[in-house]
Amino acid sequence: MKTQGWIPVTGLLLISLLTLTAPSFTAAQALPEECAGADLFVMPREAVLREKPKANARVVSVLPAGTRLKLVAAGERFLQVEVPTPPAPGGAAAGYIAREVTAVFPEGAEATRDLVTVGRTLARTETYRRLAAAFLLRASDRLREAGTPDPSVELLLGETAEALATVEGISTYPAGLAIETRPDLPGGSFRHFYRGDAFLRVLELTKNQSSGDLSGLRDRAMAGLLRSRYPTTSASLSALWQETAAWLQLVESASDPAALVSASDRLGSASLALGRYLLATGKTDQLATLENRVGPAGGRVAAVLANKSHGRKLISRSGILHAMRGDGTLSFPQEARARVGPVERVVRIEGKLGALTLTSRTSVGSTHELPRRTVAVPVLPVPGSLHLSPDGRSAAWVEVVGPTTLMPVVASLVKDEPAREIAFLSDGRPLRDRSLAHVVGSISGYSGDGARLGLSIDAWNETPGPHPRFTVVSVATGELLYETSKDMKAFQRLLQ
Repeated sequence: MKTQGWIPVTGLLLISLLTLTAPSFTAAQALPEECAGADLFVMPREAVLREKPKANARVVSVLPAGTRLKLVAAGERFLQVEVPTPPAPGGAAAGYIAREVTAVFPEGAEATRDLVTVGRTLARTETYRRLAAAFLLRASDRLREAGTPDPSVELLLGETAEALATVEGISTYPAGLAIETRPDLPGGSFRHFYRGDAFLRVLELTKNQSSGDLSGLRDRAMAGLLRSRYPTTSASLSALWQETAAWLQLVESASDPAALVSASDRLGSASLALGRYLLATGKTDQLATLENRVGPAGGRVAAVLANKSHGRKLISRSGILHAMRGDGTLSFPQEARARVGPVERVVRIEGKLGALTLTSRTSVGSTHELPRRTVAVPVLPVPGSLHLSPDGRSAAWVEVVGPTTLMPVVASLVKDEPAREIAFLSDGRPLRDRSLAHVVGSISGYSGDGARLGLSIDAWNETPGPHPRFTVVSVATGELLYETSKDMKAFQRLLQ
């Protein structure tokens, strides 16, 4: 490879040269590699394409860094080039460009290897990742044209293109790189996503081959392909089924560390979203099956990877799925009863998904029953979590607020006020917990007089702590009365 009239350079030296001003160039320094048909690349920043080989000639296009050009003829200060794909509508397909803003790669296997070497080095730096992607894309094309495709080059291209798509401030990409622009979510803002073409080529090139190195390439390519297919956690039940199954299969079979890290993180997110759907649709048996696969998958990740945190994180996601299942019954309907003297009060969560109600019914003896009253509007309660206070004045349950958040909720049966999460009623630790990524709460029970409510809360960002925290709050005010992670005797005394 030659750049800007200099002697051949390595990829590492090229990085340092990118920041230097190019030396003056004379006709005597013309490079033999600058022959018709050689590949040129604009670098390191954008360059102008002029109508004539003059510094004051009309500008016909502005070419971003990494634009690949085809050399037509070399001149003293300017190179006559063709643009294989005009960079924008109306962009010129040919013109002249100053030689000092180009890198030249002649035809041949040696220059193709240079493209790979420089591309691999530049890909490590976000500033030059667009240029790296252009080099690697052309190296991939050359290798396939020569009948010698290389799966390791394809993988490097795919991972570079995928990383480039996440760099903010880039709106155009090298032609043929397979980066698409589409909404992040339906109706959401637009984002760039890599389509995964190079990952598909890796899987095709390594098909039916299971040697150590190729197995690792296949694992990483499959992880990349799944990230391309599911750039964000799916929103529909059918898509979540497919996504979770795909990540599970990869976690259960892959051996490459990078692939396992990626797959376990994505499996955790997809499985929790799927679990919430399964709970909402009454598929608790399938929710149990999902839990029983995710937990061992996390154990496998912890056993294979030196960094145990990824496996522990996935195991904790399995614990959230277990908490979602509650007692294994249905999320709705469910009911709880309490008797105070001759008065019996019954609270019941019933209705249809999206239109659930918590109703309260009071009866005196066996003949007199007061009209049923709607008290609150639950969204998705944990099965078996509904509790009625012994005095019949309040009810509490655990609400699946989101895929990673299960929060206790309390509702008054004697006051006309909305149900409230315990976190927002309390001004202490429960409220701070609400800001963490994962919150799993459960109800330990009411005190004998119904004035206090006992809770167990686990809250964490990466992995849960060694013990949950046991909390007692005032039902009337939400005031935090007591909390501990060890002194269970004191906790129990407050609930007597």
